[in-house]
Amino acid sequence: MATAIDMSKYKKDFYAEVRRLANAQFESPQYRHLLNIPLNQKRAQVYVLQKGFWNLNRRDCWAFAQGLAPMDVKALIWEHELDELQGNEARGVEDHYSLQVRQSATIGLTRADFEKEVMRDETRGIIYAYIHLDKDTPWLYSVATCAALEVSNSSDWVDGGGMSYRWGKKQEKDLGIPFHKQLNAAEHAEVDVEHGNLLVKVVERHVDTSAKFDQILDGLNEAWALDRAWKGILAGYLEAVPYTAK
Repeated sequence: MATAIDMSKYKKDFYAEVRRLANAQFESPQYRHLLNIPLNQKRAQVYVLQKGFWNLNRRDCWAFAQGLAPMDVKALIWEHELDELQGNEARGVEDHYSLQVRQSATIGLTRADFEKEVMRDETRGIIYAYIHLDKDTPWLYSVATCAALEVSNSSDWVDGGGMSYRWGKKQEKDLGIPFHKQLNAAEHAEVDVEHGNLLVKVVERHVDTSAKFDQILDGLNEAWALDRAWKGILAGYLEAVPYTAK
């Protein structure tokens, strides 16, 4: 039987561990490798076109998590996914996939390029693995595996900004594209702070035993391990493209 715990201390230790793990992603060999590869336009194109399949897969994964979750968490996920699927009228932005497609004009891509792009074998394997994490697992674990990537993309959790921010700044440095003109990167740098707080809301409402905290941590760690593998795959894609400046 699950045992009661000192909630205030356990939560404090738990959040500290989540913060440590989220920051550790950026010190991993895969992240460091990807973020240190010099970009030219072709490399940036390969990155965003294959990552487009991953972006669409995130919507599938959150839907699986929502299907498993209790009603109040379904509502939290619904609110989270509105930005992704519908955009935000107040900020004047479309759904985030369309926003990425529109931003990609800055590196010479059109919607037709996304439509004709072929999913690579390694990308397919990563997508299937993410679905496995989310589809048939306990709901707390499933939500945690989805929330992991929001946490590690949030400047509230990660020192120096999340991946969207860092990649945007990398494109600014390597390709000369001002960050404010990278519409999708700028949007995610803002909204992923709120998205990263979804995990906290779930923990505060539903996690009250050591077993439940362990389940959340297991989900986070599984998702972050897969994310590191994905970053390594992306780095390999980029390195296969001959490098010439811009």
